[in-house]
Amino acid sequence: MELVYKKVEEKDEKQLFSLIEEVLKKLEDPAYFIPYEQWELDSMFDEKNYAHLYGAYDGDKLVGIAQLYVSQEMLSDFKKEFELEDYKVCELGGNLVLSEYRNNGITSKLQTIELEIAKELGFDYIISMAHPNNIGSQKTLEKVGLKFVKETKLSNGFLRKLYMLKLK
Repeated sequence: MELVYKKVEEKDEKQLFSLIEEVLKKLEDPAYFIPYEQWELDSMFDEKNYAHLYGAYDGDKLVGIAQLYVSQEMLSDFKKEFELEDYKVCELGGNLVLSEYRNNGITSKLQTIELEIAKELGFDYIISMAHPNNIGSQKTLEKVGLKFVKETKLSNGFLRKLYMLKLK
């Protein structure tokens, strides 16, 4: 399978929302993914104030996505959880891959791309989180170099394992 990895463009918005809907509908456990709020869906292509969005394409078909959340305001609660209030922090998240494309290293490849972007943008730390029962997500985070920090219940009520990597 020869996939192409690139920034998701607004022309692919319909595919993007279709992918999100399909993946979330088929999740093994709905608690694995913290649902998007409407403002996040409206901000999908705002890489300056929200997130960098990259995708994996099989031909013209969008089959997986990953986001690098960069908004310091949006990440303020998470920065507290990680005790990183005084640092420039970004978050790896929004990792969704169509079920028939899983176990092909797509998330790892997308996260590696996002990790390089975080370094280029001068972030001090990159953080991420995974549901305690989502072993696949945990293994992927560790594979790209993030280290487990702690397990906690977030302010939004979701239980998560927190991961972090110092970038500089």
